Amino acid sequence: MPTDSKNLNDANLEQNFEDFLEHSLSGYISTNPRGEMIRINSKLLELLGYSTEELIGKRITSLLAVGSRMFYETHLSPLLKLHGSFEEVAAELLLKDGSKLQVLLNGYVRNDENNNPLFIRLNVYKATERKVYEENLRPAINDAEQTLQKEREFATLREQFIAVLGHDLRNPLGAIKSGASLLTRSALSDRDKLIVDMIKNSSLRMEELIANVMDFARVRLGGGLSLDLKEVFLKPVILHVTEELRAIFPERAVTVDFEVNDAITCDPDRISQLLSNLVANALTHGSADEPVKVAAKIVSNSFELTVFNGGKPIPGDALETLFEPFKRETSAPSQQGLGLGLYIASQIARAHNGTLSAYSTVDETRFTFQMPIF
Repeated sequence: MPTDSKNLNDANLEQNFEDFLEHSLSGYISTNPRGEMIRINSKLLELLGYSTEELIGKRITSLLAVGSRMFYETHLSPLLKLHGSFEEVAAELLLKDGSKLQVLLNGYVRNDENNNPLFIRLNVYKATERKVYEENLRPAINDAEQTLQKEREFATLREQFIAVLGHDLRNPLGAIKSGASLLTRSALSDRDKLIVDMIKNSSLRMEELIANVMDFARVRLGGGLSLDLKEVFLKPVILHVTEELRAIFPERAVTVDFEVNDAITCDPDRISQLLSNLVANALTHGSADEPVKVAAKIVSNSFELTVFNGGKPIPGDALETLFEPFKRETSAPSQQGLGLGLYIASQIARAHNGTLSAYSTVDETRFTFQMPIF
């Protein structure tokens, strides 16, 4: 055969969809609107073990196992009539030797120009390997689900333990604080006064840690942070927090710039807790040579509370996880804390429908709480 003729025949064969369907690796069946088979390609005949003559004229349901036959008649046939198609339906075909073949079926109705059905076409994909894969995968999925369930149960138990521990620590801590307060009324030497002040300051720090732990447990156990909203003038609240922290850090300077004259609807105790966590964080991680500054103002119908400090900037990778629980600056591993303060502060901001953001450069680090006011 001349080369040009051979190339022409090859090109014609490439464009021949009849040849493609006949020699495809998938099975194809055409039926009339009544579901009687009128054409079957070679691949499907090979899979089934039948000849063309044995199947032409028989109903498609005769090739389906009992369960698949019932599903076809009750679900797939109505789908074809209502929607004109279905996709990737698992089924079992009956082979001539009596065995069954796992397959996936796609089907659609071909209509004429008046939208009357001409014939139904079905694509048949062998799914034996997929079935084996799914069966092998099922034990692994079950194991993973059991492991995940155990992890959830363990996490819940751990957080319940944290909540109970935080609650039970408050009673002995209250006794320590009361004892320290009684001692301050007695005649004490200068050395004893220093010891009592140390006890009082440590008690305040323990109280803050316990509050953070209990709030963390509430958030993680799904209860969320509760708020007692009321209209309050926040200046006394902010001044009280800064005075307490000045007593704990007597060598540090804390300044307040308060520009809010109106009452704000919020939970003053939670705002106090948020500010205490932010200022304590600034005093702990900021430069000892520079003051910590607290500023409050109204900006575009929002209350804005910002805490500034100097010192080394927070690394960019640390900024990304700063408000996650149990995260602390790696540059200061010896500094005390559970890494819950900023997390709790962010949750308080969220509970007020507000935000808490951090910004840090070589010039300053600032944390800004914003919440809408109405």
